[in-house]
Amino acid sequence: VAASVWRGALLAQGSLTDPGRTASLEISCPSNEAASSLVGLAKRLGVAGAKSREVRGVHRVVIREGDDISKLLELVGAAGIQSRWDQLRAKREVRTTANRLANFDDANLRRSAQAAVAAGARVARALEILGPDIPAHLKHAGELRLNHKQASLDELGHLATPPMTKDAVAGRIRRLLAMADKKAEELGIPNTEAYLGDDSAE
Repeated sequence: VAASVWRGALLAQGSLTDPGRTASLEISCPSNEAASSLVGLAKRLGVAGAKSREVRGVHRVVIREGDDISKLLELVGAAGIQSRWDQLRAKREVRTTANRLANFDDANLRRSAQAAVAAGARVARALEILGPDIPAHLKHAGELRLNHKQASLDELGHLATPPMTKDAVAGRIRRLLAMADKKAEELGIPNTEAYLGDDSAE
């Protein structure tokens, strides 16, 4: 009985919007009592998301949760509409996920680029501070970083002569920067972080 009442209400005064943030299934009702009755019948059908509200003097029953909308369409026998709506919903979710991943990748690329710029700037300053006093193995690691600013530590390791692990490259660059910062402090001059912009320092 509950499903039949809802089917009649949908056919008479129902509206269904496309899936998305503002997706909704709505029924316009002649009174608050009628709206409340529909909400009760929806709950009896297992659709807990049905809500009664008054909008510009019109009493409405609104369902916004996608699962509830799909379930109700199935229960009232609107299989064709349910199928099309679910397909649209699935496509929208895939597109939303793809956009989210693309934004995530863009953010990661920006952070990686900023980190590469910062690393290059610090190494350049370290070489400047230390001058001819740089141990050869640290100088080699620093020059690798400067000459291949977009390369990963693993890639730098493969470019080294002889090849090194990424941990070895990272360790040498850390020691180079630490040595330069220590000398800068002793000389009272700007260290390797002095010329980093706000964006690069983050």
